[in-house]
Amino acid sequence: MQLELLRKTDKQLFTLAEGSDLSLAKQAKKEIKRRKAVGFWDGTASFVVNEDNQSVEPERTTEYVYATGVRRR
Repeated sequence: MQLELLRKTDKQLFTLAEGSDLSLAKQAKKEIKRRKAVGFWDGTASFVVNEDNQSVEPERTTEYVYATGVRRR
């Protein structure tokens, strides 16, 4: 484990976790999991709600239409 990951902010860790260096990304993901388990949150990766992203569309459900005369088991 690289000790320099302990000094990184949450936002920097998320950036490293999505990076191209696979070994560093794996260590960053482990550090994110460790922080979640401990309950650490520095607020740098928080989601800000504004007028543009305020409304979230609900999931669409799929309706199944069965042919007439066919019995469901």
